[in-house]
Amino acid sequence: IAVAPPPRRFRSPLAWPAMPRAKKVLKRKHKKTPSGSFKKEKKDEIKEQLFPDDITKPIPIGAQLWLVHPNSTNIDIVKIVERRSYTGEDIKELKSKSASSSTESKQHRWEYYVHLVGKDRRMDRWVPYTRIRFTGPDIKIELHHDNHGFDEQQLKNHEEATKVRNVDQIQIGPHVMDTWYFSPFPIEYTKYRKLYFCEFCLSFFGLKSELRRHCRRCKWTHPPGNEIYRSKDQGIEVAMFEVDGGKEIIYTQNICYIAKLFLDHKTLWEDTTPFLFYVLTEVTSRGCCVVGYFSKEKSSELVPHGNNVACILTLPCHQRKGFGKFLISLSYELSKIEGKTGAPEEPISDLGQQAYNSYWKGVVLDILSNPKCKEITISQISKLTSMTYKHIEQTLKALDVIQYDSAEGYQISIPNSLVKAHKDKKRRIAADKKRVYVRPCDPKKVRWYPHHARLLYKRARQKAAQLTG
Repeated sequence: IAVAPPPRRFRSPLAWPAMPRAKKVLKRKHKKTPSGSFKKEKKDEIKEQLFPDDITKPIPIGAQLWLVHPNSTNIDIVKIVERRSYTGEDIKELKSKSASSSTESKQHRWEYYVHLVGKDRRMDRWVPYTRIRFTGPDIKIELHHDNHGFDEQQLKNHEEATKVRNVDQIQIGPHVMDTWYFSPFPIEYTKYRKLYFCEFCLSFFGLKSELRRHCRRCKWTHPPGNEIYRSKDQGIEVAMFEVDGGKEIIYTQNICYIAKLFLDHKTLWEDTTPFLFYVLTEVTSRGCCVVGYFSKEKSSELVPHGNNVACILTLPCHQRKGFGKFLISLSYELSKIEGKTGAPEEPISDLGQQAYNSYWKGVVLDILSNPKCKEITISQISKLTSMTYKHIEQTLKALDVIQYDSAEGYQISIPNSLVKAHKDKKRRIAADKKRVYVRPCDPKKVRWYPHHARLLYKRARQKAAQLTG
């Protein structure tokens, strides 16, 4: 009798025994030695490099190397201050650039904030890896110092707190300006690369749509203060307003935020109460638009030889039009009304120092070239100009008009060629009708009284009203 075989049980493929895999034969490269034997080639040990060949790896902060400028053969020594990876928006911007630069830039996701060694910090910038070189020529560096007034520890703390510029651009009205330095904007605004300012009330926004909504509601057409000066010259009309930092806190804080973007060592931005702000505006069909300002302490009026300027700024889009010298001249006119000498507070920026030197030279030459002033002393020049003795002496030395006589001592002797060159320059500026240029302020048009005199007058009136009432 045939016996049926037992039924075959179904087995899941997962339960099947695994098939043995074929061993992969790895062929290793061998190197033949001079003796004829074969020796395995050893791989070079990977050493940590300061500057990685793989551009996806970041360069260490603090490294000093070379920067190539686009469309130029100039090379500068730079120091890495900060680094960041590209965001999605940055990569879109890179793709929209030229094919050569975008091809290189898309290979990595790092950009670096660099400081040009020996130059002012306003030259600091974000640059892509493709502009950095690890070798370069030896460059003679002339160190830039405008840090007088700060000790070494204060300077170090200041540079550490403000080492990276947090806003790249601002727009005030139709003017777009690249910023120079860090400014302590509220933390919620630091995520924006560009900020938009109302050109009248100076409120700022991160989006242009927010500014448009604000402008539809904003009723301002000039700064919130008393107009103390107005003039029209060579096709441009200017007006100056005095704003009390204790009454208009938001406005004065906003103007300090702007000023800090272009002044490195400015510290005034939080407590504006002890200061008066003199805001210079250009009168247009839209209203009085801000072009610059200077501030001074209210208590400086009580000091006979104090500072007549705490901070002074002309916006970059309005520079080289005479606004800076106008602000300086008005600050000295206010000192003349107060009956005291004055000087700008230190430290002062390099551009500010150049503007003051130019103004001082012009004022001193105007006096020395006057036929009525054949004999004049430094003390008399100080009374006429409200300049300090120190700055008058510096200006005379810069003009090289001080001579020493063994019989009479030091004397001021101005050559005719210097007087002629000064008059020719003034005549040339006045004759150029196409150039937009603001002349120094006219003392006859200043309508201003010292702050403390106004307070005393106000208190006297209040006291008289109480007695009569």
